[in-house]
Amino acid sequence: DRITVNSDDTRRLYENHPTSYRTRIVSIPHGFESKRSGLDRGAARTRLGLPVEAEILGCAARLHPTKRLDLAIRLLPSMPGRHLALAGQGPDRERLETLAAELGVADRVHLVGELQPTAIGEFLAALDLFVFPTVAETFGLAAVEAAAAGVPVVATDLPVLREVLEVDGRPAAVLVDTTDIAAFAAAVDRVFADADLAADLEAAGAGLARRFSLDAMIDAYARLIDEVTEGRRAA
Repeated sequence: DRITVNSDDTRRLYENHPTSYRTRIVSIPHGFESKRSGLDRGAARTRLGLPVEAEILGCAARLHPTKRLDLAIRLLPSMPGRHLALAGQGPDRERLETLAAELGVADRVHLVGELQPTAIGEFLAALDLFVFPTVAETFGLAAVEAAAAGVPVVATDLPVLREVLEVDGRPAAVLVDTTDIAAFAAAVDRVFADADLAADLEAAGAGLARRFSLDAMIDAYARLIDEVTEGRRAA
């Protein structure tokens, strides 16, 4: 009866489908529970076995080539004091470990494995900055959750991420061509160096929790189910 999509960018992918298909599409954005943790940064790092004093970049994603986490690893040779923490599992793990070894940064790449949803907040609390060099997304929930949790985000400049990582016209992330390692590194350095920029990103990110509330998503699906049910009864 209906086909749901989670972003306007995804809806646009179906613009050339038959009218009978397009008229069934309903946009319902993702909703999520806050991933803010009660742990401070030091406690979160200790729990996850991460270095307490270092500057830590991180990403929570499936270890898959489409997430392009190798680009995050390639940042480290030019950032000798920083570490990278990756939460997730997947088929790309061996390639990522090999790359880290080849670049001489294996001791600064921390693969913490798959985490339960309740532990993602602790992982985010441990980070100084969230990097998201993905090649494609339908929404980009991991980056939205990170920004909403108060972690500055540097992500790939994709149309869908431009759509979801903003609040009232204010960007909640720095978007960049992450395949350009020099530009990617410069964006990361800029967030670390510019306290005002980091504060602006955190303030905008807080608005994402309101924009994509779990209750709003549930209410939208409940209304859709009622609409479809009533339509069938009437028919």
